[in-house]
Amino acid sequence: MKYLHLFSNKNKFDYNSDSNKKNIEAIGNNYSYKCFFISNGKLAVISKELFFLTCNKDDIKKLNINQKNQYILGKEKNTIIAGFSVSEGKLKKILFNKSFTLTDIRECFNLAKKTIIPYISSLYSLTKWHKNNVFCALCGSKNISSDLGHSLKCSSISCRNKIFPRIDPTVIMLIRNEDKILLARNAIWKKKLYSCLAGFSEPNESLEETVERETYEEVGLNIHNINYKFSQFWPISNNLMIGFEATSNSLDLKINRLEIEDAIWVTKKQLLKLSKDKEIILPKKYAIAFCLIENWLRK
Repeated sequence: MKYLHLFSNKNKFDYNSDSNKKNIEAIGNNYSYKCFFISNGKLAVISKELFFLTCNKDDIKKLNINQKNQYILGKEKNTIIAGFSVSEGKLKKILFNKSFTLTDIRECFNLAKKTIIPYISSLYSLTKWHKNNVFCALCGSKNISSDLGHSLKCSSISCRNKIFPRIDPTVIMLIRNEDKILLARNAIWKKKLYSCLAGFSEPNESLEETVERETYEEVGLNIHNINYKFSQFWPISNNLMIGFEATSNSLDLKINRLEIEDAIWVTKKQLLKLSKDKEIILPKKYAIAFCLIENWLRK
């Protein structure tokens, strides 16, 4: 379970107490800064495994980055964790004397130290949310960054609608039948990858009802004994993944090929052998699906 809360940020900055501060360098003189950079959805990895620059207040000013592209990601003692969204050209100027690569977020999870993964995942999800909400949904005016990147406010004086990052509740469930669990795969996944069933919660539906509906829709099983296990924020798609275990009295699968490509029942012995022989690939250790499976294997 040590990776379950890999993306949880426990060192958040209280931007509400500094609501009069409009940009990062205005926060104060008593802080140093760790600066992360993202460009077109990819994180800058500097000199192999280093993800940030250590800066002071004057260095931040010299970066000359627009307020709308600045994000406060956290605070560690007297250090502010800051993120900046910039073009690749701008990034080359900032890191002119350093070698860097723009790296996919999933690969960053494999490269970065666990202590900084909450910050790079926060930067990734916040910048993605900003990109998808350029205009006000009520009046069509442009949105402007607020609360040091953690909210957006309509620029129209007559509207001033304010929004916050959306998080989609998503259930993920380990279905059991006596000594077996159910694993499934989507056609678009990497070859041989199997995971737990999952799905988005719909309006007017409890989480337990989502577990029931998604299981029946995807594999035709009626389930019972639905029990909550644990949850995880998933930055790739801004989901709150809520993990459950449930029981089925039947092994008879009716696979909905429009939803999934395949589903299989496995015992612990079968799963360990299939995984060892690389006949199937399990989810990454930082995924809640792996935690659900690992928790079952340990029993």
